[in-house]
Amino acid sequence: MPKQSQLKILIVAKQNKAGLHAARKLEKLLREYTEDIHFDLSTVKKARNARGTPIKKFDGDFIITVGGDGTLLWTAQQTSKPILPVRIEGYGFLCTADFKDLIDNIKKVVNREYSVEERMRLSCTKIAKGKIERYLRLKRSYPMAANEIVFARRRPSKILTIEFTIDDTVFEFSGDGILISTPYGSSAYAASAGGSLVDTSLDVISVVPLYPFYSKIKPFVMPANKKIIVKIRAGECAVIIDGHGGDYVTSEADFVIEKGEPLRVMSLFKSGFYELFKKKFM
Repeated sequence: MPKQSQLKILIVAKQNKAGLHAARKLEKLLREYTEDIHFDLSTVKKARNARGTPIKKFDGDFIITVGGDGTLLWTAQQTSKPILPVRIEGYGFLCTADFKDLIDNIKKVVNREYSVEERMRLSCTKIAKGKIERYLRLKRSYPMAANEIVFARRRPSKILTIEFTIDDTVFEFSGDGILISTPYGSSAYAASAGGSLVDTSLDVISVVPLYPFYSKIKPFVMPANKKIIVKIRAGECAVIIDGHGGDYVTSEADFVIEKGEPLRVMSLFKSGFYELFKKKFM
């Protein structure tokens, strides 16, 4: 097959032996079709004779992540490009192909025989003393959350007092924190904390109080067109986005959580939520 020089692809690998080996194998196979193959900077440090490109500056066609859910989530925080998430190990609920399936169907990738799904993400805006304040970490704002935003206690021996508001209705409880997730995120930390799995075709947000202390508040699901205002009333809190990055805050800050720009995820095969649910959870 003649090489398609117009196809430009970035490979992001999990930083372990299996991830780097798979990335190299994938690169070799893709070079039969196109020369314009790049690695992200973290991968290129461990992959010899490779071309390194920052994820944020990649201007090509799409990105292939090789690893698992964590590799996808870390990459998604840095780009708006379509991503093909490939599982090599681990749970991989968010991934749309296993590595073997990708290798066996590589022509689908280079011939653009894939679908692109828009998955909900959540935005988080920090508000301090009545003014919107962009959270700066390495001079960037909070990244979008494809799975969840967690407000968790910073100190294991101290609980938090959290207030959150929806439609002018105020709720307050003390406990370990609060988790707000997308439908895809409902299968991760939210499920472990007692939240329900949510059909990924639904346009909803899950709210899961984390181990409330002497409170009857329960996890619930709300329409995605509503905003949640979270206030830390007492205690030291860690804000965690998809398990990556974070911020330490006190009662001086409030946060607005709402539906954000979607994540574009590529898929080579058709697979419904309930088929995936049965495969992963039963």
